[in-house]
Amino acid sequence: MTPELPPPSGPPHPAPVAELPHAAATEAQVPTPVTPYAVPPGPFGQPDPAAPFGQPGQPDVPPSSRGSVNGLAIAALCCGLAAFIPLVGVLAVVLGVVALHQLRSGFQRGRGRAITGIVLGALGTLGWAAVVVAAVLGGAMDQPQPSASAPVTGGSQVFVDKLAAGDCFSGGRTDSIDVVTRIPCTSPHESQVVTAIELPGGPYPGEAKVTDEAESGCSDKADSLLTDRAAADLDPSYIYPDADTWRGDRTVLCLVEAPSGTTTGSALK
Repeated sequence: MTPELPPPSGPPHPAPVAELPHAAATEAQVPTPVTPYAVPPGPFGQPDPAAPFGQPGQPDVPPSSRGSVNGLAIAALCCGLAAFIPLVGVLAVVLGVVALHQLRSGFQRGRGRAITGIVLGALGTLGWAAVVVAAVLGGAMDQPQPSASAPVTGGSQVFVDKLAAGDCFSGGRTDSIDVVTRIPCTSPHESQVVTAIELPGGPYPGEAKVTDEAESGCSDKADSLLTDRAAADLDPSYIYPDADTWRGDRTVLCLVEAPSGTTTGSALK
């Protein structure tokens, strides 16, 4: 039987390490060489065969995020489709032009939408312009034109040269007559056109000569057209051309007027 020895006193000693040969130790301490031009795989490195998107040398970005659609281009298209509403077509054209200007940077899409909105907006605007012009022209053509034979139903401002035989009016008792108020003869009025005569052509003969011819011509033609009451109660008068209107208008209007105030009823037979 081998006698048991007591454990050694003091702290435990580490196990001895085997010494490596000098050449092996040196080889173990040499770091692994790194290629200086190697590029780690990343978003701008070599293409990843497993990646579903992206081109070589470009980041793998989904196509939907490469450029959003311009908001004004969408608005231009919507306004162009609604160009049947007045003035919306003009708005479509304006938005489309602004959108095309913004799309020149190339960071957004929507050029086709902007152009379509401009075209539709222009067509809608032209259509509404044609409707307005047709309505104006139609209203002007449908407006009844007064004539000497048609009765006047209400007072209206007219130029003196638009008066015709039988018209009753007020406002002619001034030295310079330009515009008068034509009213129905059944209403109180100051004057009435009995007839009209045309003075002979040629250079303006002067005011005295014109008034003499106007008075003589009206006496010969107007007296036989008046009723007995009108001939007795109303005063004869006339409107004659002056030097400024002689070249274009040599018409004399033969009138009868109430001595004061107004008269009612026609003076013609």
